[in-house]
Parts: sequence; C-alpha cells; structure tokens
Amino acid sequence: MNQKTLGPMDANPARRLRFLLCDTAGKVRGFSSSDEAWVSSPIQCLDKAVDGKPEFVVIRFGDMPIRERDTLVELSAALKRNSHTRSCPVLALLHSSHRKLLEDLSRAGVAFVKFIGDSALDSDQMRQIIDALGPCNRLEPVLEAICPFVHYCQIDSKHEMASCGAYLDRMVLGGRRLHELCETIDHLHCAYFLNPRRKS
Repeated sequence: MNQKTLGPMDANPARRLRFLLCDTAGKVRGFSSSDEAWVSSPIQCLDKAVDGKPEFVVIRFGDMPIRERDTLVELSAALKRNSHTRSCPVLALLHSSHRKLLEDLSRAGVAFVKFIGDSALDSDQMRQIIDALGPCNRLEPVLEAICPFVHYCQIDSKHEMASCGAYLDRMVLGGRRLHELCETIDHLHCAYFLNPRRKS
C-alpha cells in the first residue's frame, strides 16, 4: 500500500505490520504469528485492541443479520472514541456494496474499505489486502461512487430492498442496474439522478 497512508510504515517499510482481525463468522485460517491476531466477537476485539496495541484493526462485515452489522459499526465507532485505539486505522472488509453501511462507517471513523465477498481469510491474504491498500480504498471515494438516492427498506432481520429515492422510492433497484449503474460513478449520468422527482 502507499506508505504515506500509515505513519508507522514510513520508518521501516520492511517491518511486518501488527494487525487485529475481527471476523464473527469465523472464516479464518492459519493465524499464528505473534504480530497478527483474530477474534470472533466485538468485545474481544475491543479488549485485544486496547491491550495488544495493533497498528491496524480489520473488521469483517459478512452476509449477516442487520442487527449484527450495526453492532460492528458501533465497534468501529468505539475504537475511534477510545483514547488507546483512536489513532489505529480501521479497515472494513465488506461482503457487498451498501451505501447506508458506508455512510454509517464514515460517521464511525473507518478509514478504509474493501469488498471481498465470502472468501475465507488466512494470514497471507490479510497481509496482501493491507499492503495493497491505496487511495481508491479510502472510504470517502468509495462512498461517493454510489448514488446518494439509493435507499434501503428492511424486509426481515437479514434482508433489505433497495429503491430509487430519485423516483420517490417507487422503483425497486436490483441486478445489473443496481450494481453497474447505481453503485458506480456512472450514476452521475442517470436520468433520475440528473432530474429527481419531487413530491408534490
């Protein structure tokens, strides 16, 4: 990754970065080095981050219930509020693109995001992900690429329906339109984005 992104990397670029991964789904293999740790709950993550003083905290947001997702957002905010961990960058690994989640993570102070789907993670993969982080993984540009009119309506404890706020939320979004237009910078050319309908 760009060494200017993280201060601790500048002094000795060959040094291995200490990181802590929180993955509540447990899709983790082969974490054994003393400079890497994995935990399976938000409480464990906060405790380990305070005591272990990692240089990077990684939180995985998988295909999970909405309540659990919100708990991980609160964990992110707690890490940035805590005097022992607030200077430690937080990376959110996301299952898929989701504007509301990205907005929540931005308010929580998360620095980086990366989309990784459902794949299991091991030590080498984690280090490749962290080392490859750059400006395009900063949360702000990722959020800006998604149309601000994408709204979400909760269906049940795990599922949400996306709709177009520029069309008064009367158009359900999904499939290619959502992924190739609404969730990309191409939304800037969408007729609904350019001329949103107004409630009369």
